[in-house]
This record gives sequence, structure tokens and C-alpha cells, in this order.
Amino acid sequence: SLNSTQILARQYLDAFALTLDLMWTPYFPNQGDDWEKLRYVAGLGWWVFNYGDRRVVGHNGSILGFASNITRFIDDKITVILLCNLDKISRPDAITKKIAEYYCPVLTELVLQPPLGERE
Repeated sequence: SLNSTQILARQYLDAFALTLDLMWTPYFPNQGDDWEKLRYVAGLGWWVFNYGDRRVVGHNGSILGFASNITRFIDDKITVILLCNLDKISRPDAITKKIAEYYCPVLTELVLQPPLGERE
């Protein structure tokens, strides 16, 4: 569990928290001023972005006949996982956001933003 100690023993929690921080830290590309045009950047295996001031991470993928998306709204402690038996779904991230909005209506008003933080 990402929000409790139900699965991990206490001695592993610090390392786990550090790993999550590294995974969800945006690593900005060294491309001059063009980085500001990006709506999301990569962490370690995750896309990192914001809806308004809320931190969001996610990852998607597809192969012939299937598509998937995981989106974690970190500050709202909501995770939505979408598994589709379709490969022609154009915006699985939009579906996961709509599902999250059902549980956290304030997300409805927020717009996709570049990740907050400083360029490295």
C-alpha cells in the first residue's frame, strides 16, 4: 500500500519513501527554454505533471488489442488504474482523470500544468 504500513515492515519504510520521492521527482530535459512548453516530464519510470497545484504521476502503455493507464493523484491520495481491451483508445489518461473527479470533485476545475519545480 502506498499510503500505509499494511504491506511493508517498518524497517523498509524509509527506503520505500525515498524510492517514491526519486520515482516521482521531475527530471527536466536540458533543452534550453523549450522545457517550459512541456506539460509533463519523466521521473524514474513515471510521467510527472500537475493539475493546478496538485502533484500527479502516471504511466501508460499499449500493445495490439490492449491499453492501460495508471494515474496517481499524490496530494489527494487517489490512484486510478485503467485496463482496456482496446488498442484504439486515444486518451486513457482523460478517462482516469474523470474517474478521479468522481471521488475528488475539485479536480474538475484544475487544468494540466507543467510540473512545479526548478529545471536542473
